[in-house]
Amino acid sequence: MNKRELYEFKSKCILMVSVILILVSVVLTSNSVISIENFELTTINIKEMATASVALKTGEVTDKKKKLIEVTDTEVAKEEKKETEVRNLSATTRTWYLPTEYGTISQYPSYYHVAYDITSPRGSNEVVYPVAAGVISSIYTDNAGALIVTVRHNIDGLVFTSQYVHLSRYADIYVGQEVTPFTPLGWMGTTGWSTGVHLHLALMDCNLFGGTDMCSDLGGWINYQKIKYQQGFTGLGNAMDVPYQWYSR
Repeated sequence: MNKRELYEFKSKCILMVSVILILVSVVLTSNSVISIENFELTTINIKEMATASVALKTGEVTDKKKKLIEVTDTEVAKEEKKETEVRNLSATTRTWYLPTEYGTISQYPSYYHVAYDITSPRGSNEVVYPVAAGVISSIYTDNAGALIVTVRHNIDGLVFTSQYVHLSRYADIYVGQEVTPFTPLGWMGTTGWSTGVHLHLALMDCNLFGGTDMCSDLGGWINYQKIKYQQGFTGLGNAMDVPYQWYSR
């Protein structure tokens, strides 16, 4: 090989090496991500990002890796906080609940029966809960032998009373007890004047067994229900959407 041929061979080798280096550089720079650091764009190699947590544990942390970890953790924390706030907002703004976990409406309110009759496939194993937070105002048995609980509710300064009739047995409750929508009152039953296991649920915007309003006793309660029904108030259906059938509260 003469000098000229040797020179051309070296030139080609140098050119090939240069091309290879350029290609390697392109590949490496394509494996980078953009992050925010001091309000400026900077690139962090994907390999560094993937091993950032390991580096943090082993103590081999560069400022760049540490910043990436902090940014990632902050974003995750923000998303978790947002989800928590949405759940809490839903929980704190909801006032009214269905009285049972499982239920089917067997009779709707009418002039002579201003209440919802509710059945359940669980029968007497279905737990009955308050439709809203409140205070137990009475626990009694009527003349026909029905086990009954009433709960007084104060909703935004307005007083309501909910009545739960035909219970098979009471839960461990007492008059004056503060309850939430998740406090068991008793179990669905057929005590008293009843044709089968069900819950008779009445709700009125008055103070049964308390105060001096026109429904403070049972006679006044029944008369007040008829008056309110004529005015379009049927009970729980005026406070929330009561479906025909449900499998959760």
